Amino acid sequence: MSTEVRVVIVPFTKREIAYIISWKEEIFWPDEMRLVAKLKRALESEQPLDLSRMQLKILWGWAEDQMAGSLGREVRNTEERAIMSKLQNALQ
Repeated sequence: MSTEVRVVIVPFTKREIAYIISWKEEIFWPDEMRLVAKLKRALESEQPLDLSRMQLKILWGWAEDQMAGSLGREVRNTEERAIMSKLQNALQ
């Protein structure tokens, strides 16, 4: 049985990462804390952002919350559109 965690490199721009970080004013769960720390490190460095499937799902949940709880509505701004496209590709 493998315990290897598979990661996906997600090509978010620094602007998109900053936008995602702005979604979370309060962080309660340790997994969210680790994810925000990873996003902040990616924002400060030139290293690619690599996320586990669980972290991608957390981001998807944040996106749902940010976009009024339903991804069925039209995404109106450029950052949201780009972030959702990259998340969808990474989750496939």
